[in-house]
Amino acid sequence: MDFRININDICGKNVVTRNDGKAVHDLIVREWDRYAKIAIDFGHVLAASVSFVDEIFGKLTIEFDRHEVQAKLQIVNIQEFDRALLNDILRSRYRQKEIDKKVAPTVP
Repeated sequence: MDFRININDICGKNVVTRNDGKAVHDLIVREWDRYAKIAIDFGHVLAASVSFVDEIFGKLTIEFDRHEVQAKLQIVNIQEFDRALLNDILRSRYRQKEIDKKVAPTVP
């Protein structure tokens, strides 16, 4: 069974703030273990907000493995501009995660 999150139902047309993104992020995390797939439906609304997108997806890159995120999430009805923004944020967060792993001190 899959779970669908409709951005409009949670945020309305106000999809620009970090708080809006937190509401979506928290719902994803709450349902993470209950569903094999989680669809996030942007409803063709243009978010165009780094804060909003990073709060949802950037945090997920910290909390979950890259392959798990890719396998679990399905992004639908997203504007091309937002898809490009999402991809930039994911690349940046994954790159930072790799750098952090390399410089993390090892505990004997």
